[in-house]
Amino acid sequence: MVFDLNTPADDLIQPFQIVNLGLSGRLVRLGESVNRVLSQHAYPEPVSVMLGELMALAAALGSGLKFDGRMTAETRGDGPIRLLAVDFMSDGRMRGYASFDRERIAEVEAAGLESTNSVPHLLGSGVLVLTVDQGADMELYQGIVSLDGATLADSAHLYFQQSDQVDSAIKLAVARHDKGWRAGALTMQRLAELGPGDIPITSADREDDWRKAVVLLSTATGEELTDPGLDANTLLYRLFHEDGVRVYDRRAVRFGCTCSDDRAMAVLQSMPASELDELVENGFIDVTCQFCNRSQKFTLADVEAAASHHAEQQRDGL
Repeated sequence: MVFDLNTPADDLIQPFQIVNLGLSGRLVRLGESVNRVLSQHAYPEPVSVMLGELMALAAALGSGLKFDGRMTAETRGDGPIRLLAVDFMSDGRMRGYASFDRERIAEVEAAGLESTNSVPHLLGSGVLVLTVDQGADMELYQGIVSLDGATLADSAHLYFQQSDQVDSAIKLAVARHDKGWRAGALTMQRLAELGPGDIPITSADREDDWRKAVVLLSTATGEELTDPGLDANTLLYRLFHEDGVRVYDRRAVRFGCTCSDDRAMAVLQSMPASELDELVENGFIDVTCQFCNRSQKFTLADVEAAASHHAEQQRDGL
């Protein structure tokens, strides 16, 4: 196992391969990237934990895809948490937010149900949606699975089964430390061994290898996945060194939001004048980004001027 000391120690995605077992995987460690999202919104703890898990899952899933653009991971359900949304950009930027019913969250906490069967108690019945958007000239890809099982990891496992159709395992963890929130994910997939005609080969030995790997993955604790003092490579070595773990180039992850004045203005220009009038308070329209809480203020005159400028550009063929 080779350690590269010139790579980031945190907010990273570490691809790896377990050579002797024919498996590949990714270890995700999120520090400031997840803490920025959860702290700036001051969500109730159960909401923060679920959103942190989805951020770790999105990084694990997104880093396994070849795309140039944005992958969005969403949960939509009828539980106290109505919506969780995370954007993972192909350049490593991430952002996320949650929509929830504060009173229903408080009821779940009062009953002590938030840490057990988190999906039924917090998300309810619904779906996990993965959308890959590579721009206007590319076809949109979307995968949808039911929010089945007790945890978000259970739903993610179902997604792996339906989309990749290969054996997969995943573990998610979120914790709050002295310096803020942290999240981690450990995913593993069986590499296909193909025979004539690209038909997958299965054998008793390969089944034993897979079961052994799943057991090893299950021994990784939530504390290990989120421990700021435990290096990613050290954890992988601790888990899999007897079977020849090999690591590859790490990818850095960081918080990043795509909101801007131009985007906000485009939304306002698309709205009817009557609706714009209702949004004015003290002479201003306040547009707040759901992801980063950035506030942008505009006047009706600003919107009218932008619309006029846009119309002139269209007439001039720009």
